Amino acid sequence: MLKNKKILLAVCGSIAFYKAYEILSILKKEGADVYVMLSDGALKFCSALGFEALSEHQILTSASENWQAGLNHIAYAKMDLILIAPASVNTINKLANGICDNVFMQTLIASTAPILIAPAANDKMINHFSTQKSFEFLRQSGVKFIDPVYKMLACKDMGKGALADNQTIIYEVKKAISEAKFSGQKVVISGGATTENIDEVRTITNLSSGKMARALADAFYYAGADVTLIASFECENTPYKTLKFKSSNELKNTLKDELKDANLLVMAAAVSDYIPQISAKGKLKKEDLGEIWQLNLKQNIDILASLNKFKNVKKIGFKMETEAKTAKSKAKQMLLDKKLDAVCLNLLDQNVKFGSDVSEVTFITKKSERIIPLDSKQNIALSIVNLASEL
Repeated sequence: MLKNKKILLAVCGSIAFYKAYEILSILKKEGADVYVMLSDGALKFCSALGFEALSEHQILTSASENWQAGLNHIAYAKMDLILIAPASVNTINKLANGICDNVFMQTLIASTAPILIAPAANDKMINHFSTQKSFEFLRQSGVKFIDPVYKMLACKDMGKGALADNQTIIYEVKKAISEAKFSGQKVVISGGATTENIDEVRTITNLSSGKMARALADAFYYAGADVTLIASFECENTPYKTLKFKSSNELKNTLKDELKDANLLVMAAAVSDYIPQISAKGKLKKEDLGEIWQLNLKQNIDILASLNKFKNVKKIGFKMETEAKTAKSKAKQMLLDKKLDAVCLNLLDQNVKFGSDVSEVTFITKKSERIIPLDSKQNIALSIVNLASEL
């Protein structure tokens, strides 16, 4: 989603300057066209040469500005996004007050691009009344901030002043550069496999990895949604709310709680069709079960159908099939039977498998069918978000 987006990475004088190298590298791997600008303060910690080794463009500094070569504050102001990381208190306060006393500040003030600021400074400097007033003014003016984190700072003080981790910064870059189609809306996404106990050591489950659900949660977050991901798999370092479930009953109860104030449900969880009739206490012993073990199963509740009482929540279901001839008709029947707004049909084949990183989806509504061709699950998720915005 960052492919060919022009991003200016503006690096301030901070002991966290070295993290900008990795941020630059990650942005380039994501396909962004990254330019770099160093403040006079940053040049006290590093040289432009290190960034030149990673960037495909000349590095803009007070010493390198060259109008004939197009290396100037007007050219570098024409971006899709400006990311100030790390951002010093000096730069934050100057920007809030319109102080334009060097090339770095001239570039920021000449730009009409969205600005995303990741502060890194001593917590007392960040909490100073003048800095807090600058934060408030800049937020009111549309500038977005990535909050610093609490840890031991370079000065050995403990406080909330360290630069946010790179994964969080990249999340916020993608969000800032995306169209906020779901701003102000709560989107609930379920993902992963349910696990039903046979006894206290044996279970019935399936091969769902949850990768599609995670990609969808990311994509809806980028689109401005208030995301809740209900997952059976581990979700670390997410900028949105995550809740865990194990059994289908846990999933159902969590969904009912979360849907009370939701706008959209994307039901990507793989729920067991059948569950053990009785879950035994302890461990069933092999010598008691005998050579042939007959396990009695009962049909599971239809969680998605049970959520029809949430009339104000739009619902998207997922349907996995293996028979191409009947897959589409079954998906359409699911759409009607469960009163859904859309169904995402997956057809397992030699390319699309459980746990794979790619997928192919047919997005089916009562009025249309849209094929999202084979692609990464991240790109499939972005397409689903765009289609969901039309429901």
